[in-house]
Amino acid sequence: MSSLSDALEHPAKVVSSLYRGQDIDQFPGIVAEHFRSLFKSDDAFQKIPALDVRRTPQSFPDGSLVVFNAMVQDTSLSPELYLAILNGNACGGWGITETTTTPEDVQPEHLRERSVFWAISIPGLSAWCVNGGLPDASTFQQSAQPHKFPVPNASHVGAQLKIYDNKLAQSIRVTNVMSFIGILTFEPLHANIDYPDPVNVPTLHVLFMSPLPSTIVPRAFPDSTLSTVGALRQELIRWIADEALAGDLIASEFVLLCSIARVRSRHPPILPLSMTLSGFPSPPDALSATPTLYHVLAGIFPLVALLPLSIETLNNASFYPESKEENLHSGYLQHPKGTVLLLTEGQVMEGQIFDQGVKNIHATQEMMTDQTISYMFPFSKFQFETDVNFVVTTEGTKSTFFRTDLNVPFSPTTLGNLRKALYRPREAVVFPSAEKLSQFRQLVGGSKIGHVNLGEHLGKYIEEDFVQGRLSGHQMTPSSDDLIKRMVLARLVSLSHHHVEMTIQDWESVKALERHTQSHA
Repeated sequence: MSSLSDALEHPAKVVSSLYRGQDIDQFPGIVAEHFRSLFKSDDAFQKIPALDVRRTPQSFPDGSLVVFNAMVQDTSLSPELYLAILNGNACGGWGITETTTTPEDVQPEHLRERSVFWAISIPGLSAWCVNGGLPDASTFQQSAQPHKFPVPNASHVGAQLKIYDNKLAQSIRVTNVMSFIGILTFEPLHANIDYPDPVNVPTLHVLFMSPLPSTIVPRAFPDSTLSTVGALRQELIRWIADEALAGDLIASEFVLLCSIARVRSRHPPILPLSMTLSGFPSPPDALSATPTLYHVLAGIFPLVALLPLSIETLNNASFYPESKEENLHSGYLQHPKGTVLLLTEGQVMEGQIFDQGVKNIHATQEMMTDQTISYMFPFSKFQFETDVNFVVTTEGTKSTFFRTDLNVPFSPTTLGNLRKALYRPREAVVFPSAEKLSQFRQLVGGSKIGHVNLGEHLGKYIEEDFVQGRLSGHQMTPSSDDLIKRMVLARLVSLSHHHVEMTIQDWESVKALERHTQSHA
């Protein structure tokens, strides 16, 4: 039986030693189970070196064992054949080759099929989720296929995945976030394998894999390690408001609630509420176009992406994945489930929207409204489910391009240079202590995965409250759609308190938030 050190230092030899004339169709499962059992403890797993922008593919010797925490970007690649049994009844695959084998020696019954995917560094991953953090912008890692990453000109790693266990392969979907453990080599890009001069790209022969939670770091709900959750929640709202929203506590609370939302049901649809923060000043200049809100959210949420909108970006970029010459290009919207996507309209000037811009706006609106995105192919398109939180900032009274579920007027309370305060760089953000920041992350992470029950008593209270509102004929009487939206918000308030059952106070606090936004509209 191979040891842990053998697997770390010579993984391909361990694979070869496992093969003793077993059924070749069952062998991929045997390999996966063996390596999974070797690294089942956290201590053992932590010994596997990570493939990332700090330790790039080129920094590893050929045949190294690595773990690649990645998002699956492309599942449309065709499977490929490989020689599963080499001369001398040795196993093939996993980067194991036999150079003395000629085409005439190949026996058809020794050929098997493996699945091929393309995976990339997790887009929008916050630095605190990565051991050692992310390198600064001066350390740039360019992938072999940069068009397959949703954020242009961003440092990242891309790799070709080869998966031998068909059952595992069938479970993989685009934007899945997973840990892939395998043997790293450099091999021809699958699409170019028959070219005279094929391009060699990082290739990971997957031994086993495991899904990552949407929170990246495992969380609990309710989190018993957090004491006085209510007070901690208020501290978090105050910190977001003071550092990123010029003291606007109401906007801060809405941003928090919309950011912890997730898809609860598709039939009937109970989807994350999208939000516009209206009346939000545009940046002071093009060099300071990133709102401080982005840095603050990235400090507490694991997946946060920024999409600065402009007429040029809308007309010239692609927001949705699109196949070009049998190669799936990514788009700004191709992000993993659980991502908070901040769209800023501060750089939108007058100009004409062309056909590509219209398509991009439509794709974004579809994702906001239905939590789906269409992948475009030459003669067809395919819809895939998403679960992304949208927060839009705009200087106008409503978004220039999008219909969002909520429109929260920005009401700053601090004086001074407002534009400068709202667009400070990350270095200027005053973060709380490491302990407090960790508690904030536990709070929002647990809220993101939690479930809230609606008791019979509260159900009757809400029903009577709705009837009384109708009978009063008050100007703010909610419609049935408003009632559904209020229910969703009340659940989010409960989640943010780590309540397992909604309370009357949660319900009333949402009504108070609504009154405040309507009075400032």
